[in-house]
Amino acid sequence: MKKAGWLFTLSCIIFPVLLKAGGIKNAFKALSVYDYFKAREIFTKSLKSKSDYPIAAYGLSVIASRTDNHFYNLDTAYTYILKSQKTYPAASPKQKSNWKIYGADSAGIANLKDTIEYRAYVLAASRNTMDDYTHYINMYPAAPEIPKVIELRDFLAFSIAGKENTYQAYKTFMETYPGSKEFDEAKQRYEILLFQTLTATHTTQNYVDFMANYPQSPYEGAAEDSLYRLSTAHQLIGEYHAFVKQYPKNRNVEDAWRRIYSMYTMDGKPETFIHFQSTYPDYPYLQHADTDLILARTVFYPVKSGDKWGYIDSTGKLRIPYRYEWADSAFFDGLAAVAINDKIGFINKRGEPVIPCIYEEADHFYKTLSIVKKGGLYGIISSIGQIIVPFEYQEILEFSEENAEVEKNNLFGYINRLGDEVIPVKYLDALDFSEGMASVESNSNKYGYINHRDSLMIPFTYDWADRFIDSLAKIKINGKFGLIDRKGNIICPFNYDNMGDFSQGIVMLVQGITVGYCDHKGNILVPQKYDFTPDLLADGNFRNGFAKVQLHKKRGFIDTAGKLVIPCKYDDVIYFSQGLAPVLENKKWGYINEKGKLVIPCKYDLAYPFSDSLAKVKVGGLFGYINMEGKMIIAPQFNLANDFKNNLAIVDTSGKFGLIDKKDTAIVPCVWTDVKHMQHDLLKVMIGDKMAYYSLKNRQYLWKEEGFGSLAGK
Repeated sequence: MKKAGWLFTLSCIIFPVLLKAGGIKNAFKALSVYDYFKAREIFTKSLKSKSDYPIAAYGLSVIASRTDNHFYNLDTAYTYILKSQKTYPAASPKQKSNWKIYGADSAGIANLKDTIEYRAYVLAASRNTMDDYTHYINMYPAAPEIPKVIELRDFLAFSIAGKENTYQAYKTFMETYPGSKEFDEAKQRYEILLFQTLTATHTTQNYVDFMANYPQSPYEGAAEDSLYRLSTAHQLIGEYHAFVKQYPKNRNVEDAWRRIYSMYTMDGKPETFIHFQSTYPDYPYLQHADTDLILARTVFYPVKSGDKWGYIDSTGKLRIPYRYEWADSAFFDGLAAVAINDKIGFINKRGEPVIPCIYEEADHFYKTLSIVKKGGLYGIISSIGQIIVPFEYQEILEFSEENAEVEKNNLFGYINRLGDEVIPVKYLDALDFSEGMASVESNSNKYGYINHRDSLMIPFTYDWADRFIDSLAKIKINGKFGLIDRKGNIICPFNYDNMGDFSQGIVMLVQGITVGYCDHKGNILVPQKYDFTPDLLADGNFRNGFAKVQLHKKRGFIDTAGKLVIPCKYDDVIYFSQGLAPVLENKKWGYINEKGKLVIPCKYDLAYPFSDSLAKVKVGGLFGYINMEGKMIIAPQFNLANDFKNNLAIVDTSGKFGLIDKKDTAIVPCVWTDVKHMQHDLLKVMIGDKMAYYSLKNRQYLWKEEGFGSLAGK
């Protein structure tokens, strides 16, 4: 902006101030009144005079640099200003003094040169073509904008290579622009495309040849892994054994042996372990088979001492010492996630590190695979730490129908359990597979459905498309919802503003402020006659044969045939449990049976469904429990109360939790500050920052952290 302002000042203020008569004076006079043809003619003639050459070249540069005339051309302007700058030092002091009034001193010439260079840079950047960048670099080699232009050129060349997206294109880019900022990214893409292209047919010979021809490739390991997967495609013991014999140097040999061992001893019988040793005497990792069986049947729980974690077994015995910053809640596939130095790895039940603590995030192992995060990107490892999927995805979701949705460069595709990208990353959005198909969004911003082979099964015609459930899917077009079947046939027309979830083969239909229901064939079971309120979308589905409905601000229940079995006369209702349902009338809660008869009067401030033959109710700000006849079994005395299960309930008094039985006996006084249900009827409880495990089955503590507290009960 400063350079442009300088030109304006030059033309409007300096140029009108004329010096003595002469050709140059007349040229600048013509220039000041925008008579570019006359000014250019005089300046051009003046170039023949050696003494006037610098000022004439300067004037021609000014004309060519201005956009309001026919002679505008930045390259021409630059050529003349360079000539002016080159010849100016030879001019006499008197000439320099005379020219200064036109701004043609060394500073003015330099400023005009800088302005032309900058404007040429802006023009090249706006056009953003390789020809324009190359031209700028050749035409303006000394311009200060050259580094920026080179960066823009390299980035554009990288983008062009990206559009071609072949390993040859990236190879050419790296050879042509070895100093570019994009070089490393181009190399990464080259390597993966080289690997993908040369192994595109996914044959064992592909991978054998690739490893022989490109032994330094970062995907040599991936080639070994692919060879491993192809050789063991059916995951049979015989395939794994043939693999270790044929490819003894493959990095997956250990994994193959482990898989043979785990599959062979799957039934866990002692005689199976003995038979395995006689069948595979060459197994290099055979040890502790008897211990493995015992450990596999032992449940472990995480425990802590101070700020370190370990594991106890179901008897409370410490089995893995306190050495970790964090420990997962359980073992999965025989491994548990633990943390050291804020990184996650995995240990086995012997406490041995199986996978080092090098990951930022890690999911549980499932079918010997775990989704892990490293360097900000996700990949998949096997239960022995083998990288099944490289760390190149922004997200990897859980497997569904043997495929997992992945995200890379903000696009979506799918991989299988072998790590193969079976559906390329090319969709704008994608859902997981359900009933053999997945909803995906194309570049046209429309949704359709593909199968596991990426074949388009239902065209891209929808604004949104949900997963298939019971062979039906919710679809949205032009802001309206409908239902289609697996062939794309319309089962329910696109007339609805919203739809509930499928439950018991029935779906809620919302149209404006009304609600109706249809079945899985699209038959209307209930016309649009009930009132819509937003909470019904989540709480108006069928449960145990009933659905909550509202009419004239009152609520009741319909059955799966659409019949109103409980009239809409209550202020609110909660679903049936053990044959009774809480209802609200005149700001008080009571209970009705499935025939609609009020069997427990509406006299409670709050009421909840029955569980284990008792229900918690609130009276006067406190919770108690009633039986199914409405008798108060446990008087209101608790700030919070959970449902009874197996004759026990967790309750809260004064912000602390305890445990009572149905006789209101305090099995554990209210001393716990936090409670969490674990597996096998075990509670993880806290008193302050100290933890313990309490067995609901045995009604006693399995384990207490030192300092847990003497008030914890027995």
